[in-house]
Amino acid sequence: MIAERLAGVKGVVLDLATVQSNIVIFRMAEGAPDAATVVARAKEQGVLVGAFAARTVRATTHLDVTGAQCRHAAEVLAAVIAAR
Repeated sequence: MIAERLAGVKGVVLDLATVQSNIVIFRMAEGAPDAATVVARAKEQGVLVGAFAARTVRATTHLDVTGAQCRHAAEVLAAVIAAR
């Protein structure tokens, strides 16, 4: 759900075929915010993700996370990335 939402966001490089679990790893294209910026902005909105590298972000869900929480996290991430 998170990967599907982010795959359509300008500046996100994400191959949906590589997402097979609760882990979503995506790259930020040039011109988009870097990973540290995405992580900081998402944290301000209550969504915790990690920077894997300068332009790579990792999002992981726990088995107790609901669909609504995943949708919320995806929307927050899309918004903070679009904010540039």
